Amino acid sequence: MAVTVHAHWVFIADGDGDLFGYCDKVMRALLEQERCLDGFVDSAVSADGGRAVMEIEADVSGDDLSHAIAKAHAAVRSALHSVGIGTPDWPTHGEAMSVVLKDLRTEQLA
Repeated sequence: MAVTVHAHWVFIADGDGDLFGYCDKVMRALLEQERCLDGFVDSAVSADGGRAVMEIEADVSGDDLSHAIAKAHAAVRSALHSVGIGTPDWPTHGEAMSVVLKDLRTEQLA
């Protein structure tokens, strides 16, 4: 059964660079991921200069929830690396799965 998830990341910028310039570069890198990775679509990047925050969103499909999350994390991490942003504290797949909220809107209520 294929699963599609909407993933959302929030990153706090270190303040040493041009946040909006980095966001433009990351967006281009995410679009490259969309071209190369089947099921990774509708990526978006936004910035809040006042809070020094960059947000990334994307939809990703996989064979199951675990696979979809793994593809999303790999694509975003690859995009960040391609523009020179390191991810030394990136969560493991197990850590990411432990905080994923399951969408239960499809459950029938009695």
